Amino acid sequence: MLLDAKKHVGGGQAMKAGEVVTARHIEQMLVAQGLGERGILAGDVVLIYTGWSDHYRDPDTEKVYYSAAPGLSYDAAEYLGERRVVAAGLDTPFVDPIAEGQLAGEASPPSGTPEGMPLAIHHYFLTQAGVHTLENLNLRELAQQGVASSCAMILPLRIKGSAGSAIRPVAIGAPRR
Repeated sequence: MLLDAKKHVGGGQAMKAGEVVTARHIEQMLVAQGLGERGILAGDVVLIYTGWSDHYRDPDTEKVYYSAAPGLSYDAAEYLGERRVVAAGLDTPFVDPIAEGQLAGEASPPSGTPEGMPLAIHHYFLTQAGVHTLENLNLRELAQQGVASSCAMILPLRIKGSAGSAIRPVAIGAPRR
C-alpha cells in the first residue's frame, strides 16, 4: 500500500529534512485514502511517499538528496512492526529522519530519536521487528495516480551471503477514479 505523506502530512509540499511521519499520521492517511477499515495487515509492504525524491538529481551536484531527509518516527516504526509488515519503504535515502547537518556532525538527530541511536528506525526494523527497509523508491507516479492499494513485488539480486541488495520494486495497482 502507498501512503501519500506529501499530500496528507506536507499539505501538498515535499516534507522537509528531519520531519517525521508518525503513527498518528499513518492512521490519518489510512482514513484519508479510504484504507481506514482495512488498515495495515501482517505481510503488507507499506510505501510512504514524502516528496523528498523531488530533490533527486543524477549526478547529485546540489548535494541535497543524500545529505538529509524526512523519515519515520520511532512510534511509526513500532506501529508498523507491531502489525508485522514485511517491508517499509520511502522515497528517501534513509528510513530514518536525518536533519540538515546531522551527517556532518553539525546537528543532532530529530527529536524523538532514542538517545545514542541516530539510526534507530533502521536498527529497530532490522534487529527487532524483522521488517525489511526499502530506500530511494520512485513513488511519485503511484501517488499522482492515487494508487493506494497494490500488489507489491520486491525483486532482489540473486547473491549468496549478502546482508543487502539492490532491488527492483514493482507495484501494480489501479488508479483511483
